[in-house]
Amino acid sequence: MMTNDRAGTSPSLVKSGRLVRRGGAFILEGDDGKVLELRLMRVPVDHVGKSVAVTGHLLTPEVMEVEGVRTA
Repeated sequence: MMTNDRAGTSPSLVKSGRLVRRGGAFILEGDDGKVLELRLMRVPVDHVGKSVAVTGHLLTPEVMEVEGVRTA
C-alpha cells in the first residue's frame, strides 16, 4: 500500500519569476505578476536576483513549499 506523506496538500507545480530576498524571507516575483513567499529547505543564494523556476506545492495561495530551484 502506498501512502502520501503530503496528504491534503496540492500537487507539485512549477512557477517562474525573479527570486528576491525581502527581510528574512525569500520571495518569488512571478512572471504572472503574483508574489509568493517561499519555504525553502536550502538557501538558494546563487539564484537571488535571477530568473528562476521553482517546483513545489502551495501551502496557501501566497506561500509555496519549494522542492527545487533552477535557473529559468
